[in-house]
Amino acid sequence: MSDIYSQQYLERLKDLELKRKVILDVLRDYKNINKQKIATLERNFERPEKTGLSKVNPFIFSFLLSNLFNVNESIESKVVEFEKNKISKYVLFEILFWAKPSSFPFPDENIKNYKDFLSKKRKKLKESNLENYLQLYALESSEKDTFIKDIVKKVLEARPENLEDYIWMRDFISYLDPIEKNNIKSKIHPYVWKVLSSNKTIPVVIDGNNILMSSKLIGSEKIDVLLMHIAKLDRAYFPFYIVFDENAKYKFRTKYFNYKRTYYHSPADQLIINLAKELNGVVCSMDKFKEYDFVENIWYQLKI
Repeated sequence: MSDIYSQQYLERLKDLELKRKVILDVLRDYKNINKQKIATLERNFERPEKTGLSKVNPFIFSFLLSNLFNVNESIESKVVEFEKNKISKYVLFEILFWAKPSSFPFPDENIKNYKDFLSKKRKKLKESNLENYLQLYALESSEKDTFIKDIVKKVLEARPENLEDYIWMRDFISYLDPIEKNNIKSKIHPYVWKVLSSNKTIPVVIDGNNILMSSKLIGSEKIDVLLMHIAKLDRAYFPFYIVFDENAKYKFRTKYFNYKRTYYHSPADQLIINLAKELNGVVCSMDKFKEYDFVENIWYQLKI
């Protein structure tokens, strides 16, 4: 086991403190829990029994959390309620740990009797001269790869075209310190950073043919260049949709022909406007769409 002055321990403790902030944001608002928030818990819990947690009905999970936090019953009776709903007792024990590490240890072993486990951990905490079980768990698990390093490594894989797969990382980025944020920001596409560091976003529909014909966008992937400019605007525009004319593949080359939110329609203008209206979004095109009802066009804000 590492000592409390080792770099491994300090990094692990910092990782756990960051993770706890994210988890607490969900647990404190348990009355409004939804599938997305449960998925956040599943991603961040450390026991393997977390698998499948995101499949639990949010209403049932909210009830179980309310009972766990507010009803004065034994741990054993609460375990029964969790297990009735096919949720492991280790998930319950881990929730208690993240919610109140001053009183509840991380369930890092097989537990037959929770009171015996608690007594054993209290003794360890006292012997280690630490303040709480979060510090104890950091000490006992500091050989693990650090969480922040894993997050940084993962976020560097994000690209504009796969960004939707990384949106969950917003939870963590908001808690990073300025140095860590700047480190990530300097290594990823500006549009990716803009979206991941923004809480509110607006959908944007891009006029594909129009943008690929623009002489003002310099680069082999003009849509990537466009998104770089969009990232400079005050508001964050996400997700982005692209509409091409049906013959676009015969005129241009771009990786965005395979993007999951790319559509083909002739005339493209009609779908661009209708899609923007349906999404309560904006468009990005050098055209002015005079023949349609007004839809905001952010191209003219880019000042390219």
